[in-house]
Amino acid sequence: MIRLDRKPVARSVDSMLSSSSVFQTMLQEVIKVIGDYSENNDIFYDDPLSADTQLIADLGLTSVDFVSIFQKCQSLSPDRLSFIELVMPVEGQYVSDLSIGELSEYIIKQSASIGPTSTKGSAGSQGQQPKDVEDSKYKRSPFSSIQFEQFKSLIQTPTFSADNTIDTRYKLVFILSSPRSGSTLLQRMLDQHPEIESPEELHLLHYDTYAQRQTALSHAETKHLLGGTVRLRAKVNGISLEDSARLEGELVESETPVISFFKEIEDSFSKEYLVDKTPSYAYSRHTLERITAQFPDAKFIYLVRHPSAVVKSLVDSQLQEIIPFARRYTGDTSAIPEMIWALCHENIQSVLKDIDNSRIHYLNYEDLVTSPDKSMDELLSFLGLPFYASCANPYSAEQSMQIETNEFAGDLKFFLENRIVDNRADIWRSFPALHSLSEISVGLMGNIPGYEVQQ
Repeated sequence: MIRLDRKPVARSVDSMLSSSSVFQTMLQEVIKVIGDYSENNDIFYDDPLSADTQLIADLGLTSVDFVSIFQKCQSLSPDRLSFIELVMPVEGQYVSDLSIGELSEYIIKQSASIGPTSTKGSAGSQGQQPKDVEDSKYKRSPFSSIQFEQFKSLIQTPTFSADNTIDTRYKLVFILSSPRSGSTLLQRMLDQHPEIESPEELHLLHYDTYAQRQTALSHAETKHLLGGTVRLRAKVNGISLEDSARLEGELVESETPVISFFKEIEDSFSKEYLVDKTPSYAYSRHTLERITAQFPDAKFIYLVRHPSAVVKSLVDSQLQEIIPFARRYTGDTSAIPEMIWALCHENIQSVLKDIDNSRIHYLNYEDLVTSPDKSMDELLSFLGLPFYASCANPYSAEQSMQIETNEFAGDLKFFLENRIVDNRADIWRSFPALHSLSEISVGLMGNIPGYEVQQ
């Protein structure tokens, strides 16, 4: 998820460029993309689209619409583009709106700057100066154990009627992490392997039945999370999305246990591994205990990102605003992002301590983005699979990028990039307010094998 409602950043289309034939041609192409998207998604507007049309103020587009349109604009350039600098010209600060002219100008300039060996136009290479962002937005007081217990008490305890173990011909892998830890990047990297099906977030195992899941996720801000199972079922079973959605509707009506999904796709599943990447599982220790009990042969990837980096990303994205239990917290709200990190890792560690170490692979986000080849080689070796170079560069596989982002369950920021951005690993160090951590977080970091405790 990304948010485009930050402080406004003044931008204008270059006057010389706006009068050129190249700009006018690109402008008409972008207008067609936006017009087609609007028509297909029932977005209505009164005035003709022009260079001055604002995507939010005039068309009412959401951040999800932005990313979907950016994805479709990829066809207007011979090379894959990065849109991160367009929506976040200053690190940590999203623009408040964009005009169609600004989008057109950006595509032209990006296309001109990309060369065979160039990194110009790649996210993080220019325009993002942390010093221009107020450090105060990340300020918070270290949280106490009393605050942490109060925060955890807000999480509802799920109940599960089915407790049978699930045995499938294919192998299951669960990525366990806090949100904003790079799990979408890892999911897309794994999905490049011919023996791995690594879909978007499934959001299954918090719930007992499909009906319970439907009720919990059918709200406007979360309904897109219901689509992961529909699209995976359609892909694996070779049926249309409409038929898959109809089948899921029947499962909701009959109050079928969600655990049945893994057997439902078994007969048609042709790959060796299925990856379930749903970071919210780590919010609930009961959910994690269910996973380890009902999937006794599953493997686990414990993905860790430095808590200060996660705090920064949670603050930038404002993700806590759509997490129900976080919204119910009435204490010091500035502590919520770090408590989310601590909650997830406390739960993950409490469950993995009883799992044979041969079934666990520890992976640091910092290693993943700075040494993707080495990290993926080690991870695939853990799974008993050969290394594929495309797994270390998911942006090179263009066919894997063409998805309907307006229905995607995962971090849409992945689709704004055109490469793995290694400097994002330590960007949090530029903000002094992010350097202090609570003792609870430091203690949890010390429990992670191979992870150096740094502040």
